[in-house]
Amino acid sequence: MRLNALCLIGVLTVAAVPLSAGAASAAGDRTSGSQAAQSAERCPAGYYWEPDAYAVHGKFRPAHCAPRW
Repeated sequence: MRLNALCLIGVLTVAAVPLSAGAASAAGDRTSGSQAAQSAERCPAGYYWEPDAYAVHGKFRPAHCAPRW
């Protein structure tokens, strides 16, 4: 009886994890894409949107509007 209950719990857990991960990634894709589009629109003329990344010496630089040279 305990083996049956353990198998049932295991099957439900394995089935639930990919469903919740898929839903979270789908929601994250929609918000991150719209945020990037909104951020690019907010930069004034003569500037462009530079995404966040690590610089040459390992210092993290957050996303910002950078001037065009």
